[in-house]
Amino acid sequence: MSENDVSLPTNRAFVIQLRASSGVSEVAHRGPVEHLASGQAMRFSDEDDLWAFVDGVLAKEGSEQGARGTSGRST
Repeated sequence: MSENDVSLPTNRAFVIQLRASSGVSEVAHRGPVEHLASGQAMRFSDEDDLWAFVDGVLAKEGSEQGARGTSGRST
């Protein structure tokens, strides 16, 4: 596999759109985020909101996989 052929787990994929702030090179930590596998989405207003959403979705994903008897991890 080459550097360009990256295989990422889709159940852990998110689209995060960052809004430009007043400074040209600065990025504000606000905008929409969506979990691709479940379609769950929200607007975040700061970095803490963003990571809380990501952590919550991944925790729920992990608990659902555990309930089905699979870990989602390859051994």
